[in-house]
Amino acid sequence: MITLACIVEGHGDVQAVPVLVHRFAHQLGLAVQVLPPLRVPRFKLVKNGELERAVELGARKSGGQGKILILIDAEDNCPAQLGPDLLHRAQQARGGIPIGLVLAKYEYEAWFLAAAASSRGRRG
Repeated sequence: MITLACIVEGHGDVQAVPVLVHRFAHQLGLAVQVLPPLRVPRFKLVKNGELERAVELGARKSGGQGKILILIDAEDNCPAQLGPDLLHRAQQARGGIPIGLVLAKYEYEAWFLAAAASSRGRRG
């Protein structure tokens, strides 16, 4: 069983991300325990020290044995530039724990709209 601590930016993400992760895990045949996501507003996450603090908290909540997924919107930033910087900072904050970072160009909620047909009839 994989324990996953998620760091998200919005209130809706707190509910949506575990559903999204479980759906992918099911399709891949993985057993995942998704901890309640940590919500940190984006404007804080991009500041020095705040992402690192969230990663440390996520690592502690997972017992130091889990994995961390950071899912935020890039907004007006270029994901190809912002992503490597944030991932490097996160890995420096807590080396030894697998950390993944996903940046949506604007709003990751658009992914749900794009996947509406494949989501029909699932989870109400």
